[in-house]
Amino acid sequence: MPIRSMTGFGLAEGSTPSGTYKVEIRGVNNRFFELQVRQPRFASNLEQQIKKEINAIISRGSVSVIITCDREDEGTKLTWSQSSVDAYMSIFKEIRGKYNLDGGIHLSDLLHFSDFIKTETTTFDDETLWKHLKPILLNSVAAFQKTRETEGAYIAKDLKKILKEISRTLAQVEKRAPTRITEYSKALTERISKLVETQPDPIRIATEVAVFAERLDISEECTRLKAHIAKFSEDFEMDEPVGKRMSFLLQEMNREANTIGSKANDTEVSHLSVKLKENIEKIREQIQNIE
Repeated sequence: MPIRSMTGFGLAEGSTPSGTYKVEIRGVNNRFFELQVRQPRFASNLEQQIKKEINAIISRGSVSVIITCDREDEGTKLTWSQSSVDAYMSIFKEIRGKYNLDGGIHLSDLLHFSDFIKTETTTFDDETLWKHLKPILLNSVAAFQKTRETEGAYIAKDLKKILKEISRTLAQVEKRAPTRITEYSKALTERISKLVETQPDPIRIATEVAVFAERLDISEECTRLKAHIAKFSEDFEMDEPVGKRMSFLLQEMNREANTIGSKANDTEVSHLSVKLKENIEKIREQIQNIE
C-alpha cells in the first residue's frame, strides 16, 4: 500500500431513481480518526452504513462527508386514474344515447372533471436508497484516496531524501568519534607534562583515557540510530498505515541524536549532532500528515 497523506479531496455525482446525489469527502490532519457525515433527511437512517464504509478504508485523520441530493423529500409525480376516466366515458355515452345527442366525446370534456388527475408519491425504503447511494459514495472515496496517495508519494520522496542525509551525517559522526579519544590522550599528556617535571605515567594516562572513552562512547547510539533509519525505510513498503509507527521511530531517533550531542565533547561531533536533529525535525513536520 502506498504512503497516504491525511489531506485529500474526493467528489462523485450520480443520477438514480431516488434523485441525483453528490458526495464530497474532505480530509485533514489529525492524530486520531474523526468522521463527520452530513446527509439529506430522507437518508438519515443510512448514516451508520456510510460510516462503516469509510471506517473500512480510512484509519486516521479528520474526515468530513457531505451528501446532497436534488430532492430533500420523497419524490412526487402527476398521474391519472384510468378507472375514473372509464367511468366518465361510460356516463357520457349513456347520456348521449338516452337523449340522442350528437357529437363525440373530447379531451376538453374530460378536463372539466379534473379529479381523475392526481399526485402520486414515490417512496424508497432504506435498502433501495443505500443501493442507489453506495456506488456514488465509493466513487468519491476512490477519488479521495487517489489525491491522498498522490500527495503521499511526494512526502515519501522527500522523506527518503532526508533519511539519506541523516545516514551521511551519522557516517561522519562515526568516522570522527575515534579521533576524539586520540586527541584527548595527546592533549592530556601535554597538559600533564607542563605541570610536572617528570615523564607522565603512561599507565595513569591510559587509565584516564579509557575512562574518558567509556564515558563518551557513542557506538551504541550510532548503531541504534542506524537500526531506526533502516526500520523507517522499511515502512515505506508496508501494506498498512504507518504514520503512528513512524512517529514513534522518530522519537527514538531524536533521543539517540540528543545523546550523541550530549556525549560529543568535540566541536565537530556537536555540530553534526545538531544537523542530525535538524533533519529529524524536518521528518517530524512531514509525517504529521501521513496516515
